[in-house]
This record gives sequence, structure tokens and C-alpha cells, in this order.
Amino acid sequence: MPMRIGFIQFRKQMMEQQLAEMVDVFPTLGIEKAILIGDMVSEDYSPASTIDFVFVHDTDRPFGRRADFFSYHIGSQVGMRAQVYTPAEFEELQDTLPALYQACKRGRVVFDA
Repeated sequence: MPMRIGFIQFRKQMMEQQLAEMVDVFPTLGIEKAILIGDMVSEDYSPASTIDFVFVHDTDRPFGRRADFFSYHIGSQVGMRAQVYTPAEFEELQDTLPALYQACKRGRVVFDA
């Protein structure tokens, strides 16, 4: 299916607007730090682009269930994905876990309480 001219620019604007709205609610959700990763950082937008984060959040939920809380509480028309680490995990793993290391190195901190 052909893509409309200007759609990618429209998608980018829509995602930037959604990001600004999301960041406004981060303090109410107990997020300590939010690092933007993915297409918004690389500026490689596509129709399937989502807003991707690494969150630092004090939680006792199992790793695989942590993002559910944010998916439920953060509304997004463009889709959102998150990896959630506790403050202790983030401190311990940010230099040794490859995906987290790359997120810290290449990502953009959009919120830091």
C-alpha cells in the first residue's frame, strides 16, 4: 500500500505531542527516571513507530509484568513500550546489561525526578 506524502512527518509530530503529554504525568506515577529510546531518538520514523522508554520505578512486581502498569496508566494514540527497572537494578546493571547500557548511552533522558 503506498504511503501518503508527508505521513512520516505527521507521525513524528503526533509522537512528539504524545511524548510531551506523557512526561507531564510521570511524576504522578512514581517514575524516577525516563529514558527515551527507539525511533524517536534515531529519528527513523515509520507507520509502526512507537514511543519506547526505559523507566526507573520502585516496584515489587516481576520484571515481565512491570510495563503493564504504565501501559494502563499512560494513554497513547501511537503505542508505547517500556522496560522497567527498579532503582537498585538500574544502578547495578546500567554498565553491564547490554540493552540497558545502550539505552543509557544512546537514549535521551526526558524525565529525572
